[in-house]
Amino acid sequence: MRRVLFALSLLSLASCGIAPSSSQRLTEAALEMNTAARFGRMDVALERVGSRARQDFMSRHADWGTRIRVVDVEFGGFEMTQRDEAEVYLDVLWLPNDEATVRTTRIAQRWRDERGHWELVDEERKEGDAGLLGEPPPAAKADGEAASTGDASRKPGRSLHTRVILDE
Repeated sequence: MRRVLFALSLLSLASCGIAPSSSQRLTEAALEMNTAARFGRMDVALERVGSRARQDFMSRHADWGTRIRVVDVEFGGFEMTQRDEAEVYLDVLWLPNDEATVRTTRIAQRWRDERGHWELVDEERKEGDAGLLGEPPPAAKADGEAASTGDASRKPGRSLHTRVILDE
């Protein structure tokens, strides 16, 4: 009986030492970085951004917390494009501080595994509302028409909805 307990103890200790897979490390890095950015912790977020992409990241996210309020960031999965590269998808709910219209933008982030440490190397808006990543928001149309999202590449059956919150 003692030998069985001893063997089980050794087995459980050995299983604790299993290193996480590359996809697990990517998921953890992406969630950590994007959660930190959402809550304005750019110092923490920048730890996961590659050195060549830092300046671009800071300029794209300069309005977060000042002119733009990020309501929610939803992890939309990832795709391994190569052994050490991946594309991470995020759906971001946000609104300009001077408006009551909640907007949705899908972002594709490119990540690279640099010697066991996943780093963000680039990001771009894939679909949804413009203005989240520093690009100029679309101008409002005349005669009270709604502003265009400027995204003619939306696929049928796959749309991101804009919600309007009225303050009365």
